[in-house]
Amino acid sequence: MPNADPTPVDLWSRYEIERADDVATATRVIEAAQALREQLRAEQSDSERRGTYSPAVHERMRESDLYRITAPRRFGGLQLPLPVLTKSVIEIARADPGSGWCYALGAGHQITLASYWPADVQAVAFGPRGEFIAPHNFARTGKALKVDDGWLVDGEFPFGSGVPYSTHFLLTIAASGSDAADDSVTLLLERAEYEVLDDWSGAFGMKASGSNAVRVSGVVVPDARAIIRGFDDTDATSTVGSRLHDDPLYFGRTDGYHYAGLAAVIVGTARAAFDEFERIVTTSMSANIRGAGKADDPVYQEVLGGALASIDSAETLALASAGSYVRAARRAVRSGETFTALDASRMAGLARTAGALATAAIDEMFVYAGTLNVSDGTRMQRYFRDSSMFRTHGRQLPRSSASQLARDYFADSSVA
Repeated sequence: MPNADPTPVDLWSRYEIERADDVATATRVIEAAQALREQLRAEQSDSERRGTYSPAVHERMRESDLYRITAPRRFGGLQLPLPVLTKSVIEIARADPGSGWCYALGAGHQITLASYWPADVQAVAFGPRGEFIAPHNFARTGKALKVDDGWLVDGEFPFGSGVPYSTHFLLTIAASGSDAADDSVTLLLERAEYEVLDDWSGAFGMKASGSNAVRVSGVVVPDARAIIRGFDDTDATSTVGSRLHDDPLYFGRTDGYHYAGLAAVIVGTARAAFDEFERIVTTSMSANIRGAGKADDPVYQEVLGGALASIDSAETLALASAGSYVRAARRAVRSGETFTALDASRMAGLARTAGALATAAIDEMFVYAGTLNVSDGTRMQRYFRDSSMFRTHGRQLPRSSASQLARDYFADSSVA
């Protein structure tokens, strides 16, 4: 069996690449992500025990520019469209889902920084190479109190996925002590201003996701690194970043692009499960047809073929979600067309549907893999656990997300 990378048609248009010179760069970084597969798979058990991928993998990611994909060229980045990062996440998650989650949530917020913060703050944060690795925590605990020279932050913030190799920490938290008391404030913390707790253990799945808690103890974040109003503004037709970098990629709107990054992880997980299921099917005998292998058994053919179709569809939807963000941002910046809440909800719907297709495929392959192939230490069990953990994420819950999409649909004045 070929164990190839199935590639749905119309590849480069899905990556939303406009500059011809960027095609070669995008190909290079995606191939670099694929090149990590053997090492990441060999280290899966160690990564689970460690709670994240190894320092050696981290260095290979740095050397391969995998932390610079969407960073602005002005500050040393590659400034490639969002779907290129989405595809890179898929490839890393295919090698190890937990590591893919850690990478996605660490490397996925360069757009956030470049969209909203002023140029001098961006220059410091991106550094000389355009590397910015930071989780973004939407806090339900802790406090941010306005003081004379900034924001006094105290609290412990769980599930800082991507934090082990972080350079910064993004925190959106309720504001207090100012005329912005009814608002939230989004703060950019430097690495010396927070502590990564050694508490990531006991999770059912995604054990290598680096989802440690972060502690901030009485740190004053300067006003220059705080965004109060204008973050995810549904009425905006440009941002600091889209103007500074002359690129709609930096239009912001986390509610439009975060979901694609999560979908990419589970699509990669489904690809990993497919690889393992293919190995099982091509090396096992059928109990249904005497003398035949499972690869010649119509039952297993149907499971494998159905899974492949679902995963191909899921990958196409995940990349379409990322691409639709890029297109909506371009329309907003170039023609003044509003990037609506409904637009963002529909992008999220594409990504969540990708997740549903991918997890359903994993479930089916898990059932047909056979008991011996899902015991402790097997890859198929790991992928099933990772998939199950993914489904518990608040942004993946199907009922609440469908209700939000319906509310945005009925509230949108353009809906006839």
